[in-house]
Amino acid sequence: MENNKLKDFEVEELELMIPQIEKMYNFEFEKDETYTVNNFDELCNLIIEKVNLKNVDSCTSQQAFYKLRNSLIETKIIEKENLKLETELKLIFPKKDRKALIEKLENKIDFKLNILKAPDFITTTLFVLGIISFVLLFIYFKIGIIGISFSIFGFYLCKWFGQELKIKTVKQLVEKITNENYLAVRSEKNTINKTELKNVLTNWFSENSGIEKEKLKIATFV
Repeated sequence: MENNKLKDFEVEELELMIPQIEKMYNFEFEKDETYTVNNFDELCNLIIEKVNLKNVDSCTSQQAFYKLRNSLIETKIIEKENLKLETELKLIFPKKDRKALIEKLENKIDFKLNILKAPDFITTTLFVLGIISFVLLFIYFKIGIIGISFSIFGFYLCKWFGQELKIKTVKQLVEKITNENYLAVRSEKNTINKTELKNVLTNWFSENSGIEKEKLKIATFV
């Protein structure tokens, strides 16, 4: 029989993400309420139960696309006829004005998109520097501290000044918006689609934990 139990560090990673889920979906677990959960499927069911909103069988990703499209058109970032699911984001947000255009869209759509990053070679270099500096703590403490501080400050600057796109197409952006701002993009407020929400939760946990989606679906905790 195949062992679907997650490793301890993977379970701990999911546990650390629970407060963010509570904030995103406006609920709080009671103390020890999740201790009876035996697998990921049960966790998703419990979250949906705690959200406790009216079930309406409408497609949230479609609503997210309409909200995104309307916001892009109203801010005059792109014309309606030029916007398709396969449209590349680099065409909508040219690098020269990328940060300003994204901020303009975020102000209109009323939530953060978080689609910018620093170039991979910079983040990789900072990560390696952090690892080397950690090792140096046990040999040359002061040099190690300086290196770690520089690495942390570098990642901070990357967050604010990164210009590279994390994703490529409008379709990927719609999926990201749906996963991260589910309630905000529902056209009928205070509703959920229970059938699709489980998949949305799976996508979100997978994206933020680094655990493959198919593995999560059948994952057990005990």
